[in-house]
Amino acid sequence: MRRSRLVLSLTLTAVVGSGLVAADVARDEPYLSVTLPVLRDPLAQQKLHAMTDPVQDWAESGDPAAAGYAGTVIDASNQHADLYWKGEAPARVRSLLDAHADTGYTVEVHPSPHSRAEMRAAIDRFTGAVARDAWTSIGPQEDGSAIVITYAQAKAARLTGGDATELAYSRRAAEIAGMPVTAGVGEVPVALSGGRHSDGVPYYAGAEVSTAKASFCSTAFSGWRGGTKVVLTAAHCGGGRYYNGTGSYIGDLSSVGDGLDVGMIAVNGNGGGRFYDGAWSDGGGSSRHTYGIGRNNVGDLICLSGAQSGWKCDVQVKRVDVETTNDEGTKIRPVDVAESKGGDRRAIAAKGDSGGPALANPSGTNGDMEARGVMVAARSEVGCPSGSTAHPTTCYSQVMYVPMTPVVNQMGFSLS
Repeated sequence: MRRSRLVLSLTLTAVVGSGLVAADVARDEPYLSVTLPVLRDPLAQQKLHAMTDPVQDWAESGDPAAAGYAGTVIDASNQHADLYWKGEAPARVRSLLDAHADTGYTVEVHPSPHSRAEMRAAIDRFTGAVARDAWTSIGPQEDGSAIVITYAQAKAARLTGGDATELAYSRRAAEIAGMPVTAGVGEVPVALSGGRHSDGVPYYAGAEVSTAKASFCSTAFSGWRGGTKVVLTAAHCGGGRYYNGTGSYIGDLSSVGDGLDVGMIAVNGNGGGRFYDGAWSDGGGSSRHTYGIGRNNVGDLICLSGAQSGWKCDVQVKRVDVETTNDEGTKIRPVDVAESKGGDRRAIAAKGDSGGPALANPSGTNGDMEARGVMVAARSEVGCPSGSTAHPTTCYSQVMYVPMTPVVNQMGFSLS
């Protein structure tokens, strides 16, 4: 049987609880109803990725013929994607798209003034030339028209000499980067460490953990690093020993990704290959399987599962391949940025959700989902709806998560 949970009164500094730990075996449970984005075709996002991912794979292969790639934007609701390319797109782009074409789905290739590689070079020029507190996040625009920078208004004078307007900042930043800049005020991202329920073998994503540093964080996906069984979390949650919500020892932090703010907890017990998909207070432990690892594109619809605030869907990717530094001084690159769909500034995460999973592409209304990333930071503070979090805490409408590709390639992680 799967572990049961007792929800007790907790504080942010002391975690007290009780629960049963199951044997090292996972058993499927009935899926509970959850809110997911409504699409004409539930598989629309998967079909669009099947068409565009091969082009991005080619662009990331290092082949000079693919150097013109700039970005991709997914519009699952309209069964359409836009792909941007500097110069004339090689014939191979269309052949890759056509090889996975699906009736009723379209991908349009647009000319772009700058390639992704040129935008990354401009970003490196800018970040290498200015003080770290002169910007809060920086990344490419998918259409290749500019790089996008956010900054804290109080620190803008470092760059502009006193004028904190977005126009003045954009002009000065463009001079330094050697490329057009779109700038806007944006707070320093906040590390989401904070506390939740019990979890045990086999470990699921979205469970509560604590350390000597953080009284509340969340776990992401379970898997392997070489021959070691591991569970992912946010590295800023702390080193050393990790405990679940009942205070039971889980394992030690065994490795940290360089610049990723993702850590691996070496655990004595198997991962369940599942994630919690219910509210933070769900005593039944509603869960479902993960079925693989996917790429993120602007426009993608995703879901989040943090131990503090529970299951959130109808969330949309707004930017990818972004660089930032959180309020603890941890530099993170890359992160993808997601917000509530429609821009209504709805709370989608809270302090305590750090380390929790981002997921996408359900195989059916309540089906399995693929791993997309590990939550590490948030900004745009909003009120927490009553009863929406395990403890009194702070909620946010924008989340930053580390995509799975660098976790796999740099850290040697494989999904269980």
